[in-house]
Amino acid sequence: MAEREPVFRISPKKAVLWGIVGMILIVGAVAGIGQLADYHKMLRALENAHKGWFALGLAGEIAAYVGYVVAYRDVARAFGGPRFDYWTSTRVVIMGFGAFIAGSSFGTLGVDYWALSRAGEKPHQAVRRVLALNTLEWGILAVLAMLAGALTLAGWGEGAPDGMEIGWLATVPLCIVAAVWVSQPDRAERLVALPRERGVLRRDPRTWPGWFWRVFRAAFADAIGGVVLVRRLVTHPHEHGAAVSGFLIFWAGDIFTMWTALMAFHIHVALAPLVLAYTTAYVVTSLPLPAGGSGGVEAGLAFTLTAVGVPLAPALLATLVYRFYTLWLPILIAAIFLPQVPKLNEELPQTKYEYA
Repeated sequence: MAEREPVFRISPKKAVLWGIVGMILIVGAVAGIGQLADYHKMLRALENAHKGWFALGLAGEIAAYVGYVVAYRDVARAFGGPRFDYWTSTRVVIMGFGAFIAGSSFGTLGVDYWALSRAGEKPHQAVRRVLALNTLEWGILAVLAMLAGALTLAGWGEGAPDGMEIGWLATVPLCIVAAVWVSQPDRAERLVALPRERGVLRRDPRTWPGWFWRVFRAAFADAIGGVVLVRRLVTHPHEHGAAVSGFLIFWAGDIFTMWTALMAFHIHVALAPLVLAYTTAYVVTSLPLPAGGSGGVEAGLAFTLTAVGVPLAPALLATLVYRFYTLWLPILIAAIFLPQVPKLNEELPQTKYEYA
């Protein structure tokens, strides 16, 4: 009997370990930044906080979850992919958001790949679909940052450094032009082609360059394949507008949660500078940092907020409130949903497919 794979495995010990690591990193970051911010100012800001804003922040994060589920489902089914129902998509997204509490060291992208593979997608196609999901998600945020940079540079909103504005205005258009260029149909057909020989790593060092080249070529083909899928999604808004609109809702909800956290500490920031600070800090989370970027994201977000005029003490407190909703709450929800993993393992292979 053929082995059924892949199976999402849970390691409680690993989950606890990463949770402890995350807490240590956050405590270290808060301790270091807190000395600069003045603990007395932080305590006064906490005592005077408007607690009602915290509930609104939760509402924003719920909206973000809904948007991500809608986008994930649309990207998964696009152009011949698996047709996940909303309940399946919700469970996969929840497990991905709290991936390391489930003992998964590969994070959200790994959970997405597991779900697609279990649903029957071929390995390279699953990789390309996951890369398209990630590219579209962060691409939309980058475009929002570019627009925010243009607005602040034109005088709509104050406080953002020129370097932050110009950085996004210069980088994002170049990335878009490059993506359009590599995804042109004739060119993309060549670039997404996989090597004919799979190749095996042998003991003979003379075979290593050829093996490394084939591995690189396959990875490059999958990366371009993800960009091609994004192009097809954004150029077919009637069929797959949910992918773009879902991620817009996701980022709007997440940024709203950050805004409510600032409002709770009597800080008013215009939308465009807030988007710039938020996006610049969140570049950190695109890196494979341990424990969900714990410590690094808190430090980055606190300091980018100060760059747009927010005092350090309330910036740090608002960041901690925001991260409770976007890191620790998803971990708790994922832990509650752990019993769903065996059910997903059984249900995903029965998924029906969208007609291409």
